Amino acid sequence: MSSNIIEKPRLIFAVMTSLALLVPAGAAVASVEAPAASIRVASAPWDPENAPPSKFIKKVTETKTTENLNLRTKPSTSASSYGIMPKGTIVAPTGQTSGSWKQVNWGSKTGWASGTYMTTRTYTKDESVRYMTGFTEIYETSAMSHHIGGVNFRTQVSLLEVKGSLAHIKTAYYHGWVPLDRVATKRPAIQYRYVKTSGSVYTHWDPAKSSYAGRIHYGDRYEYRRWVGSTRRDEIKVNGKWVWTSTTDRPVVKYQYRYAQKTGNVYSAADQNKSSVVGTIQKGTKVRWGAWDSKNRRDEILLDGKWVWSGVTDRNYPLPTVTNVSNYARFTTKKITLLSQPASGYKTVGTVPKGMKVIVTHEAEGGWARAWLGDTGGWVKTSDNLRVHGPYSVAVYGTLRTGQSAYGIMGGFQQKNLDQRIANSSLYQLWNRNWTFLTNGPKTVVAEQFQYSDARGPAMLSKLDAYESQLKYNGQPMYTRQKVTMKDRSQSWTYKTTPYSEKVVKNSGRYISSGDFLKRS
Repeated sequence: MSSNIIEKPRLIFAVMTSLALLVPAGAAVASVEAPAASIRVASAPWDPENAPPSKFIKKVTETKTTENLNLRTKPSTSASSYGIMPKGTIVAPTGQTSGSWKQVNWGSKTGWASGTYMTTRTYTKDESVRYMTGFTEIYETSAMSHHIGGVNFRTQVSLLEVKGSLAHIKTAYYHGWVPLDRVATKRPAIQYRYVKTSGSVYTHWDPAKSSYAGRIHYGDRYEYRRWVGSTRRDEIKVNGKWVWTSTTDRPVVKYQYRYAQKTGNVYSAADQNKSSVVGTIQKGTKVRWGAWDSKNRRDEILLDGKWVWSGVTDRNYPLPTVTNVSNYARFTTKKITLLSQPASGYKTVGTVPKGMKVIVTHEAEGGWARAWLGDTGGWVKTSDNLRVHGPYSVAVYGTLRTGQSAYGIMGGFQQKNLDQRIANSSLYQLWNRNWTFLTNGPKTVVAEQFQYSDARGPAMLSKLDAYESQLKYNGQPMYTRQKVTMKDRSQSWTYKTTPYSEKVVKNSGRYISSGDFLKRS
C-alpha cells in the first residue's frame, strides 16, 4: 500500500445464508420459511471505535468563589484577612472545615473562607485536542511497523497517550501512532501555494489514477495541504475541493496584466482551428493575464470574469496614434527625459536640461510630443514639461548678434539658436548705420535666440535692460523689453520700439526689406 494514500475504515462483511433442506422423494413438502440472512460486521483493530480512552480527558473537581471573598487567618469574620479573593477565583480546599467555613489554598496562602460563597462542581476536562503540523503516516502500534494510513496537515485529532517520542492519536478514521513532534496544541496557520504557470488540476496525486478536474491560472493563491514528491504534485483547495497540481510553489507570484493593442475578438480556446468567438475587447483595456500560447500566438486573459483567449493583447499599453505636425518650438520647464515611444515605461533615449529650446516634429494621443535637441529626439509629455515662452530666452537682431559690435554682452548663455525669425515684424534703420529698430510689420526679421539658465537669467535681463534703455528720443526710450512670437511659434524677450518710437522710426527711418541686419546697406 502506498504511503501517500489515506485509507478509510475497512468493513468485513460475513453473510450467512440458509442451507437447502433435503426431503425424501415423493414425500409431502412442508411449508418451510427460510431463515433471514444475517450480517456480521467485523471492524479493524485500528478503527476509531476501538480506541482506548484518552489519558488527557479527565474528571476534574473545581471550587471557585461566587463573590469577592476574604481569606481569613481563622474561621471567623473577626479574624484578620490575607486578602480578598475576586469573584470566580479557583481555590483548592484542604478538606478541613469548621461549621460553614472551609480551609482552602489560594496561591501560596492557606486560610479560611465562608463556604456559603463558594461552589464546587465536577466536570470532564478535555485536554486531548491536538492538530497535525503536516501530513503524517499513521501506524497501528508504537512499533511503527504496520502502516495503516495518513493524517492531513491541520487535521484536529484526539491525543490518547504519549510514549517517549511517539503519540497515540485518534482521528475520524483510525487510532494509531505518529511521531510526537507531528502534533501540536495550537492549530497551525493555513499554508498557501501560488500558481507559477497556468495549468490543469487533477483528482489524484498519481497520474495513472487521476482525471482532469479543471484549470488554475498564473498568480492565484490556494490553500495547501501536502506534497507528493514521487509525482511532484501539491494538494490544494480549489473552489472548496481538494485537488492535485504540479504548477504551484511557495514563492508569491504577482499577477501580470496585458493591454489590448487594438479592438478585436476574444475566443473560447487557444487553438485557432478549435475555437469560437465569444466576445470582443476594446483597445486599451487592461486585463489579467494567465498564459501565452506561442503556437497560436494568443494570450489567455480574464475578461469580464471569464478566461478567454486573445491575439490582440501585449504587455505594454497600446501606443497612441502619432500625427505629423508642422515643426514648432518649445522651451523645457525642467530637466526632461526623452523616451523611445509615446508611453510611460519605454527606453530613455536622452535628457534635456531646463530652459532649453526644442523642436517638436510629431504629436501623439494623450498629450505626447516628439521633441528634438540637435540630433537627439524622443517623446515627452507636453504638460508640465514644455512651454511656449522661455523666461530667460532673448531674441536679438542687431549689434548683439554673433560677431557684431555688442556681441560681448551676450556671454554666459546655455544655448544659442542661429537663423531664427521674429514673426509679424519689420526692421528699420535710423540715424546711425548700426541703429536698427524692430517694429510691428507684415514680415519676419532675422534674429538669434539666446537661452540662459535660472542662475544667470535674471542678471542677464537686468544688464540688457540697462544697455537698451540708453538710446532715447525727446526723453523717451526708443526700445523696451517685450515678448515676441517667433516664426517657430515659440516666444522670447526682445527689445522693440514703443508705440511712440515706432512712429518716429517709420516716419524718418529707412525700411530694411530683407529683415536682416547683416544685409543692411
